[in-house]
Parts: sequence; structure tokens; C-alpha cells
Amino acid sequence: MTDPINPEQITGWQQLDPPVEGKAVTFIFTETISADIPTHEYEGFLIRFNGDLRAYRNSCPHMGSPLDWLPGQFFSEDGSQLVCHTHDARFNPADGDCISGPCPSGLSELPFRMKGDAVEVPSALTEEETSSA
Repeated sequence: MTDPINPEQITGWQQLDPPVEGKAVTFIFTETISADIPTHEYEGFLIRFNGDLRAYRNSCPHMGSPLDWLPGQFFSEDGSQLVCHTHDARFNPADGDCISGPCPSGLSELPFRMKGDAVEVPSALTEEETSSA
């Protein structure tokens, strides 16, 4: 897993219905690196594994390709691992750590928070720290 995002980098939130056990929900967020570099769209995914929620950037640390082979399909057949379907890298759903395959690091974790029965995930991030979240 890579270093977590500082909460000051979150400039917007969006609500999602939480996924059921062993499933994922995908979402889009934007990231701005600086005023001189255009904002880009990225995809994230929220999973439920062993009752716990986790959110990750949908980008394999090996080549940057999306992990899912079909939209929202991230888990191995037995539900015990997250799989990059490009080169078969395997990740621990509980912490995003690389288990096997051509992954130089773990998955990039994204922050989330509960809001009633919904989950809020970032809709916008910035590389520059701000004073509003």
C-alpha cells in the first residue's frame, strides 16, 4: 500500500451505497496536481471484505492499467484476493499489499467516511494541500 492521502488534499466528496460482502462499487474522481497541469479523471473502487470497507485507486502499480476485467469485477474466483486482470498481480483486499505477480508496491488507498447508511468517497483531490475539505 502507498502512503495515505492527507485529508487536506480532498476538495470534494460524493456518496455511494456501500457494496455487499465480496463485491465492489466503482466511482470517478478528479485529481489536480497543480494550477499549471490540467485536472485528470481517475477511477476508484470501494470493496467490502470480511465485513470491512476499503477504497483503492483502480490502477495497478505495475503498469497503471485498471484492475477489473469487467466493470466492478476485482475479486478472485474464491473472493480471497483482488486481481489485476492484465498481468495477474494479486493483492490483499484488507490492506492493498501485493501478494504475488509483477507489482512493485501495493494499491493506492483512498480515504472514505460513513455518512448515515451511505459511504462518502472523494470526488476531487489536489496534490497541493489546502485548508478546506
